[in-house]
Amino acid sequence: MPNPPIRRHRRRRRQKALWQVILLDILTAALILGIYAVFKLALPAMRKSPAASVPTPAPVEAAEPAPAVIVEAAAPTPPPAEATPVPTPEPTPDPRTPWQIKFAEHFTEEPVLTDHSYTSPEVSIDIQSFSMEENGWTSVYHVADIYVASLDNFKTYTVNGELKYWSTADVMELDRESNAILAISGDFYSYQQSGFIMRNAQLYSSAAGYADICVLFSDGRMETYAGGQYDVDQILADGAVQVWQFGPVLLDAEGHALDYFPRAQGTVNQPNPRSAIGYYEPGHYCFVVVDGRQDEYSHGLLLPGLSRVFEQLGCTCAYNLDGGGSAVMTFNHERFSRQSNGGGRELGDILLITEEGFPGAAQEG
Repeated sequence: MPNPPIRRHRRRRRQKALWQVILLDILTAALILGIYAVFKLALPAMRKSPAASVPTPAPVEAAEPAPAVIVEAAAPTPPPAEATPVPTPEPTPDPRTPWQIKFAEHFTEEPVLTDHSYTSPEVSIDIQSFSMEENGWTSVYHVADIYVASLDNFKTYTVNGELKYWSTADVMELDRESNAILAISGDFYSYQQSGFIMRNAQLYSSAAGYADICVLFSDGRMETYAGGQYDVDQILADGAVQVWQFGPVLLDAEGHALDYFPRAQGTVNQPNPRSAIGYYEPGHYCFVVVDGRQDEYSHGLLLPGLSRVFEQLGCTCAYNLDGGGSAVMTFNHERFSRQSNGGGRELGDILLITEEGFPGAAQEG
């Protein structure tokens, strides 16, 4: 058979394919335009709501709801009440004096009395007796170590409580009148016609004299001054309450014993019974009495020996008072030392330690 019919068939197929191509192009163009239009409308909305771009999670099956728990409403808590401030109690003031606090170990709550000591809330006294050799002679002396609560416990007493020249009395009479716990002979002021004399803050005479003096001040200090080398006005301005005038001074400014006493004259330089006072610090003092003029018992000391006694005791100053037949110590209303001259001579004044109510002290030993 001839070939031409076959060629016609192929031509028709190529024409059909062209038509399809054109149609496909048209559809493609329409799809592109549609997509373009969609994006053009949707893009502004996507910019305003970023969440729109987040894919929505797949729905999850809801779990069975948990049974409801009924909770009773608690009662409202009241606001905390303001705490009432507790007032700070005022500290109880210590009724003791500074000296009672400082020397507390020497005082006792109740009075305690022995044959050689006495302690109470206000006073502490301890008396010891010693003997020493000097120039081949033996002498006995008594040392009363004293602490007081205040200068109310350290006084002087004159005959009848007044200044009257040549007025004297037995030491035991002075002891009882003053209610003394402890006493020693003073400076025999009633024999002195002039000088610097003060007793219990009462000034009797303000004339500076030649004799050494010893001054007790209101703060408890005790100082000694060489005769003619002190200022009366200054001593009074510093608060003197006692000024004794007899002497001599027994220690130097460093508390060392002296061996030369230019102002001591006559029998004062001889071995004698002695009465003297020593000072450690405010509130702490000592009385010393040396027995003498009694053969085979006690001879009596020279001034250098008495000075060494106070140096050994550790006193910072010491002062000699009226001695000889006047030298005596009383304790608990009895003579403690052995006064010379067949019982001693009468005195014009005494230095004493006292307190109210002493006669009722407890007895011990």
